Amino acid sequence: MAISNECLRAAFLPPQMACYFAKKLPALDPAERRIRIEETLKFLNIAVYCRGNIPVTRDIDDIWHLWILETQEYERLCGRLQGRRFIHHSSNAYTSCGDEAAWTPEQELEEKVAALAMYVQNYGPFEPERIRYWKFAAWLVDDCGWSVGQLNGWLLRPAPVAA
Repeated sequence: MAISNECLRAAFLPPQMACYFAKKLPALDPAERRIRIEETLKFLNIAVYCRGNIPVTRDIDDIWHLWILETQEYERLCGRLQGRRFIHHSSNAYTSCGDEAAWTPEQELEEKVAALAMYVQNYGPFEPERIRYWKFAAWLVDDCGWSVGQLNGWLLRPAPVAA
């Protein structure tokens, strides 16, 4: 059963944090701010399973940064999310300076697909107004010409059985 946006907000967005986001982002339409917060929560809730580059756009990363600034609230949030552990944030520039071996294009593609598949497994099919926050989903729809229905159908299909 999919986790609804309302359930996400009820479980993870205390009223004080909702007020904080309204004060930090006063120019943002309240409905748009709510969607960005929900998409951030979805990402953070599956982030424990994601490796590689962050699969979300700067708009979602910005919400994440604001949450991190409220360190106690962020620590509490991480303790309630899947995995129940602190989710660290590192920039791609910093990560690229490390000793880790470079990922192959195939590994990067697998990670992108896995993140989107986790999204639909946990939250149901992508809604058209939310695709733009997920880089690979937006690329498939905007640049490759997939419809939202095609994207969701592809992500919801049963995984092939290994021989």
